[in-house]
Amino acid sequence: MPAPPPPCPDDDATAPDLPEPDALPVTDRPTPQLHVRLLWLPHAMPGSLFAALDVLRTASGIAQLQRPGRDCGLSWQVIGETGRALPMPVPGLARPRRRTRAAQTARAHGPAHSLLVIPGVMARNAPHLGELFEQQSAVLKLVERHAQAGGWIAASFNGIAYAAELGLLDGARLGAPWLYQSWMARRYPQCDFTDEEPMGVHGRVFHSVAPALQSEFMLRVLGHLHDPDLAQASARVLLLQAERQQLAPVLTAQRWLTPTADSPVFRAKRWLQDHIGAPYRLADVAGAAAVSERTLLRHFRQVTGVTPLAYLHALRIERAKTLLEVSLHGTQAIAEACGYTDAATFRRLFQRATGMSMSHYRARYALRARRRYWRVEDALRANAAA
Repeated sequence: MPAPPPPCPDDDATAPDLPEPDALPVTDRPTPQLHVRLLWLPHAMPGSLFAALDVLRTASGIAQLQRPGRDCGLSWQVIGETGRALPMPVPGLARPRRRTRAAQTARAHGPAHSLLVIPGVMARNAPHLGELFEQQSAVLKLVERHAQAGGWIAASFNGIAYAAELGLLDGARLGAPWLYQSWMARRYPQCDFTDEEPMGVHGRVFHSVAPALQSEFMLRVLGHLHDPDLAQASARVLLLQAERQQLAPVLTAQRWLTPTADSPVFRAKRWLQDHIGAPYRLADVAGAAAVSERTLLRHFRQVTGVTPLAYLHALRIERAKTLLEVSLHGTQAIAEACGYTDAATFRRLFQRATGMSMSHYRARYALRARRRYWRVEDALRANAAA
């Protein structure tokens, strides 16, 4: 069983219910894993789930940008009322990011948290909301099982009623959507719905009063349960930054925000592309990239996943494929065009890379007629006569 998460401040505590990501302390503890399940319901407000997905995908992208190749410990899936994962409900929506095995991530991350995102539902009025609840016993059982397993809940708009129905908000002072506040106060007398704050947390339930706050709401939840620095960076991308919006045109006009110089890896790749047929020397590539050989090797592996030599081999194989497809040059000439004086060595390299010999590749993929069918002389005479 994962270690329990740190206690969450209750509504009666002096600490803010749901602190901004900026206010959350940064420690040296490993970043907890967070698996998010987004509840897709027949009457759900899908915009809330899409906004939550935007936050998760943005955060994951920023984490990958900041720490290439490392698992950020953030995953998600869309589920139905039975708790089973659903195929993407909208064409073109990105696939879910699946959890990695605990054994693979235990060294890099702290305890694992599970979060259930409950959207608001499209109810005409309060009585209609009550009718929907009478029809959704399976959803309530799903939420109950999640809560009993120690999971966290993020409910927005009238979706907070799912948590209230199960007693998960008893004793809480929180805000409620004004349209349903009177109905909720009568149905859940153990809750105080008079709080003016638009979002907060009670126990393991995060709550927000308006669907339009979903992006900010999810960013705060992300900062609370996962990584406050990542939540802050994501907020700068997704939320309006009035001061930066005003500052950017000035910085651009003064040429402070200009395209950056090419990276050492890009310079190395470009040099290798321009010198495919030249003998390979790591010192030459590092010199073109303006970094040391050791630095180039480290950065090149981080960005491309291979060494400069392996990248060059791939370029040479592609050049050989092209020549085999559209020319009649022999293997010796093609090997020399790819930087090898020893055709036998290059043939072995080609075989390992493609799984077939050069002659087999030419026979299978050639894009020109065989020589015995050529009638170049006739074509030249016709052109001359014209």
